[in-house]
Amino acid sequence: MGRDDLLAKAVEYYAANGVRDTSLRTLASAIGTSQRMLHYHFGAREDLLAAVVDALAAQDARDLEDLFAREADPFAAGRENWRRVAANAEVVGALYFELAAHAMHGRPYAAPIRAAVPQRVEAAFAAAYRAGNADVPAAALARLTVAVGHGLLFAMLLDGDRAASEAALDLFTSMVRDLDEASRTDAPPPS
Repeated sequence: MGRDDLLAKAVEYYAANGVRDTSLRTLASAIGTSQRMLHYHFGAREDLLAAVVDALAAQDARDLEDLFAREADPFAAGRENWRRVAANAEVVGALYFELAAHAMHGRPYAAPIRAAVPQRVEAAFAAAYRAGNADVPAAALARLTVAVGHGLLFAMLLDGDRAASEAALDLFTSMVRDLDEASRTDAPPPS
């Protein structure tokens, strides 16, 4: 089994079971390899976790950047991003939030999540908002968008109600559209 296959199996295992204090020996046994192979491809447990974090956070950021590069309408791109992220969250969402908590606790292997959210994900949304309308507060709106998205994913993972999260996302999108249209016409935002 090569590095990419081992990484995919590790992500699958952690998504199903959580990271907790799982040793490389336990992980190796669970995914059908040896501890020696995990050491060979990743080094220490923290190096494997760094690869898992990178696989989750960096890929999502790259996908979002590509989506905004292909789709001129930021609202359509945002909706497509939600569809993709919500489907992915149903598989690896709990793992993402667990590793985000590791980043909040300053674990070095989780640093890519700390960097990917503000530096890449928020930046991609801010650029899309700026491209559509230079008068909107793009950076603040991007941070709000990411926070709302994370909150809706978190709620969806807790209660399993994707439809309710999507309805809330539609309401948020409508509010942002109203803000965008109001800034274009110099009219006060609707209250």
